[in-house]
Amino acid sequence: MPRISGAQRGGGVQAVVFALDILEYIAQHQGSVGVTELARAFDTTKSRMHRHLQTLMTAGYLVRDPQTERYRVSARLVALGQAVSEGFEFARAARDLTRELRDKLGHAVVLSQTEDEGVRIVSLVPSKSSVEIAVKPGSVLAFHASAQGKISLAFGDPSLSQRVLAGELPMNTAYTIGDPDRLKAEIDLARKRGWAAAPNEAVIGLNALAAPVFDALGHYAGAIAIVDSIQFIPENPSVAQVREITEVAAQISRNLGYRGGQAIHAAAVRARALGGAA
Repeated sequence: MPRISGAQRGGGVQAVVFALDILEYIAQHQGSVGVTELARAFDTTKSRMHRHLQTLMTAGYLVRDPQTERYRVSARLVALGQAVSEGFEFARAARDLTRELRDKLGHAVVLSQTEDEGVRIVSLVPSKSSVEIAVKPGSVLAFHASAQGKISLAFGDPSLSQRVLAGELPMNTAYTIGDPDRLKAEIDLARKRGWAAAPNEAVIGLNALAAPVFDALGHYAGAIAIVDSIQFIPENPSVAQVREITEVAAQISRNLGYRGGQAIHAAAVRARALGGAA
């Protein structure tokens, strides 16, 4: 690992970069590391190294063994790394399928995953339209006012839906669901049919159609959705749209190792069987 000196890193972010390099060094060792070894590796003083280590401990990313006085990464950092890894795995498993879905239907296709405050958009394949209508990667959508959010509430941790239903439901538009009983009915419906929509609920004129994706253990991994003007994804999505989104969601789930619960994606089967209504 390259050594860092004050001359090498300038500006107000020097301390941040240094702290990240320390975390990387300790993580690569897959064990505990002493302050002397760290100071030597980074060609700096023990006092300076100690200050950074204390900051990282306070932030919860390192722990110190009181007996050996050596440092190792914390469970919090491990969990963060796992979450990032799962996010990359999810996007990788869906990459070709999302582009094929966009090419087939023409709408923007997004992947999202659940966070404490809402669902975060982790990937976007732009639509074919010359007028782009979509959501930016990295943005967070409200649980109660988005198709992806409803899917998270329907198939994610039950405690999440309990928390959201018990909290405030801000009205983004006049069509946003602000009543807990009505939202619960929407969640139950999404769970029953395997997909959810949110016409005009986040922004007037916008709709999304989302379906759940599951991992190898059968846990909810995230949602795939098509996003477009309500002119092209109506309040009651077409049979073809429902069939395509649920079938692609099922394929992504299989790519992640999911092998059970085919009834979860039964909306696609019912759409084919009925030939006209999902």
